[in-house]
Amino acid sequence: MRDWLRDERGVEISAYWLWELLRRDGFRWKRARDSIRHQADPVLQQAARAELEDLRPCGRPPTPDNAT
Repeated sequence: MRDWLRDERGVEISAYWLWELLRRDGFRWKRARDSIRHQADPVLQQAARAELEDLRPCGRPPTPDNAT
């Protein structure tokens, strides 16, 4: 961004000051995580859980080693 400001606008700015200005306006350097959890179909999820339950060996209850 500093390079773009220098090349396109002729503005020299330190990295620290640019960081301060962005932080003040609510920007963050970290990238947001992509999630499709909100698009999940509850009916399909329940069907998948039931299918996995049928595949559980000997009908054993879930343990940390074989949990789904």
